[in-house]
Amino acid sequence: MVLVSYLSWTTIFSQKNILDDPEIQQLVENCLFSTYGYDFSTAHELQGLLDSRMPQHPAPKFLAALIIYWENFPLLPDDPETVEFIALMDQSVDLAQEMLSKNPESLEGIFFDLHSRAFKAMFWADNGKIAKVLTDLDNMYRQTLEGIRLKEKFDEFYFCSGMYNYYIEAYVEQHPGYKPIIALFRSGDKELGLKELEFAADHTTYIRYESILFLSLLYLNYEHETDRALDHAAELYNNFPENIYYTGQYLIILLYNSNFTIADLLVERINFDESEFHRMICLMTRAFIYENRDKDYDTALEFYKRTISSADSFGEIAELYSAIAHAGIARIADQKNNPREARKYRRQSRQLSGYDFILEYDPVDAR
Repeated sequence: MVLVSYLSWTTIFSQKNILDDPEIQQLVENCLFSTYGYDFSTAHELQGLLDSRMPQHPAPKFLAALIIYWENFPLLPDDPETVEFIALMDQSVDLAQEMLSKNPESLEGIFFDLHSRAFKAMFWADNGKIAKVLTDLDNMYRQTLEGIRLKEKFDEFYFCSGMYNYYIEAYVEQHPGYKPIIALFRSGDKELGLKELEFAADHTTYIRYESILFLSLLYLNYEHETDRALDHAAELYNNFPENIYYTGQYLIILLYNSNFTIADLLVERINFDESEFHRMICLMTRAFIYENRDKDYDTALEFYKRTISSADSFGEIAELYSAIAHAGIARIADQKNNPREARKYRRQSRQLSGYDFILEYDPVDAR
């Protein structure tokens, strides 16, 4: 799920009928804000208004797909809404292609062609359907390079450039076996990528929240700077407290910063009965607090096992939460002098997620 917001910024884009029309800009921005904030009745209303005003433009189709994605989050391949989600993203691609056929330099065409495909790719990848990602990779790569080339013309492209420059290098550092493959692609620059993402977070309007999300994720997962990750996650949560994905990310960072007081307050605000995904996040948070603050290992163990069971119902999109629960069980096994079980659960945690922070947490520092 970590790529979802990377793609959602594409609904605000650049060509005269959008960038030069303040009213359209405001409608799109409000629709996005309502979507991220889980105010779906308003989001649908605004998307419908945009569709009536621009029926042949890719933006309303992309927005409609984005609303479906978040309204049914986590959207899974077998969900009935998935067919409509994919169809709308395909319509957005088709309309972007029409733009590019008339003007290969169309900024809007580049944006929507790239990110409608990328959002589909993210959806399939998050759900473990890698084969469905491959057909769009070549096009996505070419359009990403175009976005990097055009960043001086449009500040929002700094996000695209920053993402590529950072992750093309960070990924191969964590997965050195892919180095020969990555060598075939344009090289990146992690330091430059960070600067570009910080610039996007500070100087853009439409991709600000996506820039903040990915800064939080990379500071946690790659840079191991949890304090900086926490600052960005808090900003997202404060803007969108109803968004369960953003809430879950914020809680994870709070827990791994051993900030249990705030985590305890936040989890109380989650409606446990809203969905199974809500329950999973509540169970994971409670388990972590029982283990590391309260030292109630038996209750923590029960809640971790329930977290794993809940995560299993979602498949690969929830593997991060399952990895956290497996790591917690491993720590409890250590406390109970059961090294064999600790090794087993650590191995399973590593298989579910390669992020080092999950297994590196030191409960001695808990407060």
